[in-house]
Amino acid sequence: MSKKYDTFSAYLEDVYYNQLFSKIKSYLYNNQGRMDLSTSAVPDPSYVELSDFKIMGVNFHESDTDKIECKVTVRAEIEISGRGRRDYESDLTECWLSIPFAATLRNGLQQVRIGYASEYSRELFRAEDALTKYLVPYIYAKDLDKHAERFLEKYCPRALEEPMPLPIEEIVDNMGLTVYHAPLPDGIFGRTYFNDANVEVFANKACTETAERSICPGTILVNPDVFFMRNIGSTNNTVIHECVHWDKHYKFFELQKLLNPEIQAISCAVVEEYKKKANQLEDELSWMEWQANALAPKILIPAKTGKAKLSEILNRLHRAYKGRLRDGYVMELAISEFADYFKVSTTAAKIRAVELGFEQAAGVFNYVDGKNYPPFSFKKGSLKKGQTFVIDRNNVIIQSLLNPDLSEDIAARRFIHAGGLLVINDPQYVSIVEDSEPALTDYALEHVDECCLVFDRTTRVSTQYDDSFYRICFLCRDADSKSFVEASFNPREGKNEDVQKRAREMAAIAAEAKRVADILAEVPSSFCGTLDYHIKRRGYTNEKMEERTGISSRMIQDYRKKKDSNITLQSVLALCIGLNLQPAFSYDLILKAGFNIMTAKDEHLIYRYLIEHHHMENIFMWNEKLQDAGIPQQLPKNGNKMTAPEK
Repeated sequence: MSKKYDTFSAYLEDVYYNQLFSKIKSYLYNNQGRMDLSTSAVPDPSYVELSDFKIMGVNFHESDTDKIECKVTVRAEIEISGRGRRDYESDLTECWLSIPFAATLRNGLQQVRIGYASEYSRELFRAEDALTKYLVPYIYAKDLDKHAERFLEKYCPRALEEPMPLPIEEIVDNMGLTVYHAPLPDGIFGRTYFNDANVEVFANKACTETAERSICPGTILVNPDVFFMRNIGSTNNTVIHECVHWDKHYKFFELQKLLNPEIQAISCAVVEEYKKKANQLEDELSWMEWQANALAPKILIPAKTGKAKLSEILNRLHRAYKGRLRDGYVMELAISEFADYFKVSTTAAKIRAVELGFEQAAGVFNYVDGKNYPPFSFKKGSLKKGQTFVIDRNNVIIQSLLNPDLSEDIAARRFIHAGGLLVINDPQYVSIVEDSEPALTDYALEHVDECCLVFDRTTRVSTQYDDSFYRICFLCRDADSKSFVEASFNPREGKNEDVQKRAREMAAIAAEAKRVADILAEVPSSFCGTLDYHIKRRGYTNEKMEERTGISSRMIQDYRKKKDSNITLQSVLALCIGLNLQPAFSYDLILKAGFNIMTAKDEHLIYRYLIEHHHMENIFMWNEKLQDAGIPQQLPKNGNKMTAPEK
């Protein structure tokens, strides 16, 4: 059985020990005179001999060929002897050296070249051409589109020139790969082989019959039955995902063959969530899987041509449906056509559209708690990166338990969960019909930023939210997936503070509206009965009313008791401000007195302005405003003459 190694360092130290030892020994022999190898026991060594060495690290650099180049950092253990303070002494010391190493990595190491050792010096890290110790490239989120373009430049450059469905078979052929559908274990959506193997594959297009086949390195097996992958791009996404592994991680595969010859394939599976792994190799595999996941959608829909195509679709649909469909529905139609054109799922198309700057795409194809909900729209810039309006019922419960303010708002019915969103519970935003679940109004669906809370997404997979698709990659191991995306509430998010404030204000308005409605339902139908009701409700006497209105107490008594009292509009207005009636009560009293001020007459417009905006003032303040507006008639007409209080 072949020997296994955990790292390339361990492999080099075992297989190339003698060659490296020789290079270090040669360096010591040629540079002994200028090296400071002294110790306190042997201040002036006359004898220097290499005892052993330890590889401390290997720094790889990327190349476009099978060649690997690296700097091997070693710690050399050196025996020294020489005259000490009392006698001839011996001691041990060490020095750090760098040794260049180059080879062709294909079916093992070929054409190995080991350079001369030199004094160790720390290199500056260059992410653009650096590789990890497992030969995995460094790829950062900000550079993903650049890496996708480089992939297409190598294997399908015409896809960068004009929009087109990616020719998957052409790319596979150009890469020298072979693809089969195969009955892979549950949870595994793809497997790439980097060794010869005998495998079971489907023998017909219907994937109902199987046959055993001998395959060679560069074979990709695709599971046609993994539902989760169908959600985010089906076979195309899986094949390109595996192609990315071969393009970006081929050297990793070859290194694994070198270190562990028994490993045949790398499998990609749907798993619950990413966590820190028990060893570095598993962490490296997770990093590789993130790279393949992140790059595949960007290869299937290149940035420049994808943006151009979606813009063209949206412009055409907006012209066709102008004034007939909400913007949310137009975007949903556009994403559906966008997905069909590039032969990806609507979810993959939606995610890519958001990445390309079409943020309104976040409001379409919302599948929450097992239901599809209507698309929604929101003001540009309402969502930051990693935020969502969408939340399922379980997370509503969890977040309300974790956030007292949110819990209070929900308990007070200021917010309600409707349409997969947590929305202000107001008829303007929510329609509640008997025997059906709450639904957002058309206005709310067009103004979600105004009435719905925002949540921060976490990096977990979901079968409920289909707009997140992280995977973990592992070597020939089964996995199962029952997972979800968490949405966490941030009470300090400015957007949420605004919406919560609006909800509380609207709740207060709703409570006041109910109070007013209850009072209006109780008041008598006559003017005199209504006036008497409000005076009693305020707890005023006739004398107090005289003081506040300028109308004599005797006349006020008549107004309260006589149904046919002859009263002027100005006196009614004086009664309204004297009682500081809410606008609804003022209009009710004026109407019952037989007056209609809902006309376009100048003085009526001013009366309505005073009622609606200044009903908590007093009659003197109203008279000043009437005078300023050029209305000579002061309040009240036919009342006692009033004297304004001294200022």
